[in-house]
Amino acid sequence: MLINIHTHHLPKDENSTLNILNQYPWDFHLNQSFYSIGIHPIFITDSSIEKDLSKIEHKLSDQKCLAIGEIGLDKLCAVDFDLQITVFKRQLEIAKKYNTPLIIHCVRAHQEILKIQKDMKYTMPFIFHGFNKNDNVAQQLIKNKCKLSFGKDLLHNKKLQTIFAEISENDFFLENDNSQVPIEEIYHKAAEIRNTSVKVISQITQCNFKTIFGNNII
Repeated sequence: MLINIHTHHLPKDENSTLNILNQYPWDFHLNQSFYSIGIHPIFITDSSIEKDLSKIEHKLSDQKCLAIGEIGLDKLCAVDFDLQITVFKRQLEIAKKYNTPLIIHCVRAHQEILKIQKDMKYTMPFIFHGFNKNDNVAQQLIKNKCKLSFGKDLLHNKKLQTIFAEISENDFFLENDNSQVPIEEIYHKAAEIRNTSVKVISQITQCNFKTIFGNNII
């Protein structure tokens, strides 16, 4: 079984893949897939924050809801950064209450997120989705017990491929995010980079998944 840790699109046939579908509290779609739910920093609306937070907390009782996400900080978006921090911390409080993993969106704010993680003493791993930064950032995140999820950039970004080739097998996931690239293609590339098979990469991501999400799902 392949693990797609973060996606915005479900394939027609999910039999061979466990997908975690990204959902929003204001635009929730009923389906049979596992999902995450959260307030993305780009889409924060001041007037609906309380309603959205309530919806997130309510959905955490659903066995199909595996994580809060994608949430985080984005210095390139128009939303006030202090408001982003407030909403991120509010969601982190909920996650801490229910011991829920987080799928993190981060644009130029890794230091701020790591500081919040430390200040709030959050122990579950942060999964930084769509990782495409340099090795220094990768090592700093891993040092702080974060996991890195690699997506379509792994197909063509040589520097990212080098990072992926050298990263510990305990520290990565794979995803296709909002792209139309099949997750199978990303797994094949990952196997090529690490000079192994898709089966081995699949076994690694399954093991990492069980470490964070438990043994009762797969």
